[in-house]
Amino acid sequence: MSGKLRGALALIVMGVAVAAILSPVAVGEALGRSASTSSEMINLRASWGGTLLGLGAAIGLARTETRGRLLLSVLLWVIAGIGVARAVGFVLDGSPDGLQWVWLIAEIAIVAVCAWLLRRPRAAAS
Repeated sequence: MSGKLRGALALIVMGVAVAAILSPVAVGEALGRSASTSSEMINLRASWGGTLLGLGAAIGLARTETRGRLLLSVLLWVIAGIGVARAVGFVLDGSPDGLQWVWLIAEIAIVAVCAWLLRRPRAAAS
């Protein structure tokens, strides 16, 4: 896939993601999952909008030198997208429960480990 096509696809997916992050009620209605608490709203933002945000970022930015680095890079971007959407939910929806904090901390830890692994030099081929 050409760089321009990849960039355009990434922007389209990220645009849909932003719409999903900003419209959790519409996402919930489309899925038949109405949200009645702030934590449910945060989960809709993170699970659907955040995942799409991360996939869009991965399409545009994933490292592709090896299959392992590609998978690690996609994991980094998807989890980062989920974490960003969850943090947006904290601000917009307020009152996150304790489990939301656990998820956010786990997402930050996973992104940090993925980033650390991607920064390590690749092993030389034997």
